[in-house]
Amino acid sequence: MELRRLTYFIAILDEGSISKASEKLLVAQPSLSRQLRLLEDELGLILFDRVGKRLVLTAAGRAFARIARDLVTRAEQAKSAARTMASGAASSLRVAAAPATISDIIAPYIASQGPTNPLTDVIEATPATVYGELASGDADFALGTRPPPPELASVVVGQFYLWAQCAPGHPMAELDRVPLTDLVKWPLITMTRDFWVRRLFDDAVAGSQLTYTTAYERRSAEVIQALAAAGRGVGVLSDDPRFGLLAKPIANDGKDLLFTIYGAWSPLHFAAPAIADCLAEMTHFMSVLYPRS
Repeated sequence: MELRRLTYFIAILDEGSISKASEKLLVAQPSLSRQLRLLEDELGLILFDRVGKRLVLTAAGRAFARIARDLVTRAEQAKSAARTMASGAASSLRVAAAPATISDIIAPYIASQGPTNPLTDVIEATPATVYGELASGDADFALGTRPPPPELASVVVGQFYLWAQCAPGHPMAELDRVPLTDLVKWPLITMTRDFWVRRLFDDAVAGSQLTYTTAYERRSAEVIQALAAAGRGVGVLSDDPRFGLLAKPIANDGKDLLFTIYGAWSPLHFAAPAIADCLAEMTHFMSVLYPRS
């Protein structure tokens, strides 16, 4: 089915006659009449009843008109998207990230950028699978805590504190920073071992030849924070504090424990320049939102 014939059919319908549609389309009337007949033959439908010099939609014509308009609209949208792709621009981008990254970084960034920013959608993924969303084509770029695979283009969006989070009445509440040697003396509430920030913490503990007691391991940061707020231990996680908790940087040998957020995308992506621009803006935004002291 030729898109041109659908366009002619809609023009005849909107203009009310072949002669007026001919003037609008700059197509000779005989040619327009022939294309309409060919469309009817192809569909096996009579789209118009010829009543004198007037064309009146048949019941089949009324039903098909909705389909034809939808097909023509979709074709125009496809052309527009292709032109956008060819220019390297993007009207809408989708990012894959872990839930904590979405709530603490991506959502605040989207809210700050106004109506013209191309980042409009997210896909939740685990830290272990976030870059896989690029290979499947479900996301345009990804934010992750693990170093991206070498075949991807990548940038460092920022480095962020790994927090010890405690209730206001906890003995650590008055400290500016919590030494790792003191932190491990308390029962800790941690993410499960498949989370990168848990591995970062465990590596620091092992590197300092320390051990700690895990009160709870949970996959949900909110549950960890709820347990910490209930006085069941100290939460070790990267999320912004909730439930009135106090978040303290963890210091090890005079240095803060930091984790890195990477932005990654395929260098062959049609909107690679727009993705790089978006990540540059996000990097600046994060440096303002989460300054390190």
